[in-house]
Amino acid sequence: MAETAPNKNRTAVRVEGLTLDRDGRRLFSDMSWSLAAGEFLAVTGPSGVGKSSLVSALAGMLEPTAGTIERPAAAASAGMVFQDLRLTKELSVLTNVLCGRLGRFPWWRTLFGFPAEEKRAAFAKLEELEIGHLCHKPVRNISGGEQQRTAIARVLFQGPDVIFADEPTSNLDLALSERVMAMLRRECGSAGRSAICILHDTEFVGRFADLELRLGRDLPNGWELRRIAEAE
Repeated sequence: MAETAPNKNRTAVRVEGLTLDRDGRRLFSDMSWSLAAGEFLAVTGPSGVGKSSLVSALAGMLEPTAGTIERPAAAASAGMVFQDLRLTKELSVLTNVLCGRLGRFPWWRTLFGFPAEEKRAAFAKLEELEIGHLCHKPVRNISGGEQQRTAIARVLFQGPDVIFADEPTSNLDLALSERVMAMLRRECGSAGRSAICILHDTEFVGRFADLELRLGRDLPNGWELRRIAEAE
């Protein structure tokens, strides 16, 4: 099925008055912004300012101290690449990727394995990330960088409306990092999905993001948002 162009008039994520405390310390307060369908938001800032906590709250895994977050209601409409990856180590690389779409099938449909067309589509994601040759290996037997690419393949195969990613290229070399970032950017541009990613590489922020949400103790209320100029 052909993918539709992004509808920039549709809001993917909206936050109003968002405040977050952790371990008795206020990370940021009164945060308000919206992200349109098809846009890429980079979350930046020094260590310890609450980037992972923010993304966890946006993804619905952490209750904010105050404020509201509007995001896709269906669980399958939000996908997450965690820092700890949360792969099932005993299962194969391909099965871990296929599990990205478990919520789309009735339980009986996968009782004897996933449909062949789903396996082909999942394998194509692995090939694009240069780990197709590892598809039958248990995740516990591959490297950290290969596991990270498996987690990225899983969320891309899931095809959610919004992708949340916590440092998705931290274990990858420059060439693979660029490939992953280009894939995420393409998902936003062609498929109308949105991405919210924690990034540390300022060059990647300028090349791939539409907006930068910077966190920091020196900022008003602990945060600032800027739109990245087309020229950048």
